Amino acid sequence: MKKPLELAVYGKGGIGKSTVSANLSAALALSGKRVLQIGCDPKHDSTRLLMGGTVIPTVLDYLKTVDKQTARTEEILRTGFMGVGCIEAGGPKPGVGCAGRGIITAFEFLNQHHTKDAYDIVLYDVLGDVVCGGFAVPVRREYADAIFLVTSGEFMALYAANNILRGIRNYDGDTWRRVAGIIFNERKVTDETERVNRFARAVGLPICARVPRSDALAHAERQNRTLMQMEDCEAEQNVFHELARQIGAGLRLYEACPLSDEELERVVFDAKEQTLQRSAAASCPIAPAEDSAYPETESEEPPVATGQERPPLYGCAFNGAATAAINLKDALVIAHSPKACAFYTWQNISSPGRKNLFNRGILMPSAISPHFECTEMEQSDVVFGGIERLREAVTKAISRHPGAVVVISSCVSGITGDDIRSLEALSTPEVPVITIPADGDIAGDYMEGIRLATHTLAQKLIDPSIRPQGRLVNLVGETGVSNNREVDFRIVKSWLDAMDISIGCRYLGESTCAQMRNFLAAPLNILANDNAEGRELKSWLSETYGCTFLDEALPVGFEATARWLRKLGSIFDCTEEAEKLIAGQHELYLEEIERWKPVFQGKRVFMTTINTNMDWLLDAADAVGLRFVFIGVMNYLRQPVKITDHPEKYPIDENFDWSRSRTLIKELHPDIVLSNYVTRTDAEDCLIDSMPMSPVVGFHSGIETIARWGRLMQTKRKGEWTNDRSLFEKYYA
Repeated sequence: MKKPLELAVYGKGGIGKSTVSANLSAALALSGKRVLQIGCDPKHDSTRLLMGGTVIPTVLDYLKTVDKQTARTEEILRTGFMGVGCIEAGGPKPGVGCAGRGIITAFEFLNQHHTKDAYDIVLYDVLGDVVCGGFAVPVRREYADAIFLVTSGEFMALYAANNILRGIRNYDGDTWRRVAGIIFNERKVTDETERVNRFARAVGLPICARVPRSDALAHAERQNRTLMQMEDCEAEQNVFHELARQIGAGLRLYEACPLSDEELERVVFDAKEQTLQRSAAASCPIAPAEDSAYPETESEEPPVATGQERPPLYGCAFNGAATAAINLKDALVIAHSPKACAFYTWQNISSPGRKNLFNRGILMPSAISPHFECTEMEQSDVVFGGIERLREAVTKAISRHPGAVVVISSCVSGITGDDIRSLEALSTPEVPVITIPADGDIAGDYMEGIRLATHTLAQKLIDPSIRPQGRLVNLVGETGVSNNREVDFRIVKSWLDAMDISIGCRYLGESTCAQMRNFLAAPLNILANDNAEGRELKSWLSETYGCTFLDEALPVGFEATARWLRKLGSIFDCTEEAEKLIAGQHELYLEEIERWKPVFQGKRVFMTTINTNMDWLLDAADAVGLRFVFIGVMNYLRQPVKITDHPEKYPIDENFDWSRSRTLIKELHPDIVLSNYVTRTDAEDCLIDSMPMSPVVGFHSGIETIARWGRLMQTKRKGEWTNDRSLFEKYYA
């Protein structure tokens, strides 16, 4: 079966595309062609003149109400003047949904049902400009064989026509020719004919038809008829008959050669600029934007953003916001997203919880079974907007009386324009509705999502009228669902219990909405992690709520922990209890030091590390007699190097290249090779191990890590490292 000729008519909104399309379809039908006109505008009025003013059902409205498996073309295909087939794609109400996605959906339906096969010519009447991938679908090579640009002499009409050429150029490059030419729809503005002629010459396109501004056109439209059905308008009719003849005879097609904005202004407004001068070598260039995101530079090294401390973490803000919000134990988090988005986020949240439970016996209820649900957006929600689906989900959630309902938007709901903030009006005194417009990755990456969630939840829940009271502290900035979070919390809580200090709120880590409201009751806040995100949160809470923070984050290593407890004891007048804690742990610490001294005395250590403070490990290593022969810093974060408070004691290379490691190891003959990640060397006679990126807090972080090395060395001497059965049974069986 012969493929129909497919024509796309584009132009600025309101320029007269639908009138031109309907009259061209009528002229083609009168010439004996079987014509199908498809309106690709949400206002679905493209075929009005062909249908005598009758409004026909749209593809999208039809698909919204029927099962796709039983849908039939006959329900949306109507026959107009001279047998012209009439279809309207339709779309959502203004301001909601994604009309571009609607075009794609309608086209998929028509293709599936082979709707175009019965016609000689298919004409697409497309909304305004090439504003997105959806409205650009008719321009794709699998659809449009030829493209007409409808324009007047008004600047914005010519600007839109030039943008359409840019869109075509993006699809076709300089190898395809599919632009048929310009249809000049007169508006009788100043210098109009000359402007259109200059533009046509500049972009190298012919003016295929000139539609005069005529009372006959207006009269026909008032009667809901095409010009072909009217009398006494032969001159106007001939314009379309001639265009139909050109199409029937075979169109000459041209390359899309758009102008830069500067060139376009010069062509339109400068009457003296009759022809745009271009070099032969730069035929049809697409001018780059003046403010390029990648400016040329003479530097051989790519520019490094100074002060950037946060490592790159690839993941979307939707994921990050959900990971933070589920820590409100009595809140219900609703993802306004397709099911797949929520599934991957749920897996990201729950997998560390399952691993901690199975491997370490640590229960993290918010991670194992998060209060996390999804609106399960479908294709119709993408097209028409899913706010009603979300409203229903939030209403049902409120009826279950959680501490709060937290709504997080995904890419899909963000693009469709669903106003999730409007649902905060559903809040009740008992159940606030809190919205976090993460919009997938539109708001930023994973860490930006966490920041957005922590700030938003604080603003919506913290009661600013509450004043500090009692022996309370808040724990701020715990790492999402990390392996150490609950272990660290148990250790810190044991210290605070011994000092008769209570934890008011973990922000955000296994907290309730009531604890969040009473956040300001704690006179002191403790930062869990001294990283970029933790410091940003500390600064924001201090500035926003006047919060007081301990000047050190949770401590790692014996010396840091002792110092930290003494500061806390001084603040809450419990120095005696702090000293008792330190003394008891110091005895255990010294016992472990003495135990491992014979194993490590004089052993040589080669260490490479990402830039982070390692005093917690170096102090314990010094105590057991380990000697560091090399410390190489792989400073990926481009920060000032801070490995130790005593750099003069160690051989540190602040700009270490890992490719040198094998050579150095052979030269230095270390007994132990350490890195932040497990690596491979050619040295078979030394112990190779990784150092934790996030060590457990407390007195014994360093000595426990060293004890692990000792056990590994003893196991290696016995040859037990060759038997992997126990590990296999633990992790896989």
